[in-house]
Amino acid sequence: MFIFKLKKSVLVTYLGLIFGIISMLFIFTKVVFEEKAYLNYTLTFLILAGICDMFDGKIARKCKRTEEEKQFGIQIDSLADTVNFVVLPVMLMMSLGMTSAVDVLIYIIYIICGVSRLAVFNLNASADEPVREYTGLPVTSAAIIYPFLGLIHKFLSDRIFNNISITVTLLVAVLFVLKIKIPKFKKTAYIIMPLLGIAGIVLLLVLKRCIMI
Repeated sequence: MFIFKLKKSVLVTYLGLIFGIISMLFIFTKVVFEEKAYLNYTLTFLILAGICDMFDGKIARKCKRTEEEKQFGIQIDSLADTVNFVVLPVMLMMSLGMTSAVDVLIYIIYIICGVSRLAVFNLNASADEPVREYTGLPVTSAAIIYPFLGLIHKFLSDRIFNNISITVTLLVAVLFVLKIKIPKFKKTAYIIMPLLGIAGIVLLLVLKRCIMI
């Protein structure tokens, strides 16, 4: 017997984690296809990981689960979020050469705030009831913020883009832990947000010849 739980209630979470790992693969190896920019593929898989995170809890609650499986689902979801939306964005920016002492300090703040937010979320999460509102900005917002930054990259000089990216990262870190209430998306968002994600992917792939090269 293994402690590893491969249940259908967490398959979407694992799929999102796989997308995050593939995204990191492009960063580590700078793999490119047809001489296109590797970061477009990194951002594409980041969006896919975000879409998976949006649906994993909804799908899990439709499955018949033991109490242990419910608690496991909460923990594995936050651990996957740590990889996909806390560590991955930092790796992405470092791959662009943002590695000054100030940059590293902001990365440390971002990671600490992201992990802390997820820990607090776990303390208050219910395996049976969906979250009605968030306290602090959800870390999944990284799946929207960084692809958007990627899309505007070609229109800015490297210096301006780097300054914007690092400033946004610091602001996002603060919003992670700021005690503000953010309403959860309505039911229509489960249609709108994936469509926006797909539109972002199309833009990344269509514009891959000219952004982040």
